[in-house]
Amino acid sequence: MAKALAALTLGLCLALSNFALAADKKQPDWSQLTSEQQQILAPLASDWNNFDNKRRKKWLLTAKRYPKLKPVQQQRLQTQMQDWAKLTPEQRTIARENYKKLTKQPPEKREVVKQKWHERQKLKQAAPKNGPSMPAGENTVPPAAPATVPPAAPATVPPAAPAAVPPAAPAAVPPAAPATVPPAAPTGAVR
Repeated sequence: MAKALAALTLGLCLALSNFALAADKKQPDWSQLTSEQQQILAPLASDWNNFDNKRRKKWLLTAKRYPKLKPVQQQRLQTQMQDWAKLTPEQRTIARENYKKLTKQPPEKREVVKQKWHERQKLKQAAPKNGPSMPAGENTVPPAAPATVPPAAPATVPPAAPAAVPPAAPAAVPPAAPATVPPAAPTGAVR
């Protein structure tokens, strides 16, 4: 009985180690992908060789499922890959962190976020109909038209007193002598 148990344990260890090796198997570089895989994963081409094996395997499984998707789903996946490829590494990190935070939220809160996202998508889709056209998949608001009003002349403001010096109280200032202020001349009069 003990021999059988030892043999079974050894067999399981060997099987699991082979499974672990298969999971860590190096995934192909971009040049080793089939032309169909390259076509499906084209938005990721520039980043592919920098992906770790786990991420490559995930995308290869996605490429395998891709032909079975409906055309609308295929287009959505292509758009998502293009949008992802446009992000900087910092933006990708933020997106991953936000996703992790969202998955830890209660279902009601996730639903609120999902609803807001859908509303934003509807506004984004309606924007080309109502305003200037935006390229498909663009996540930015089109720039505003330049202003036609000329800029105002720069104001000449005397420098402010330093903040450390408190302003003098009005009662402490002696009144000006009447002789120091000349009377105002009437318009058109000559002195």
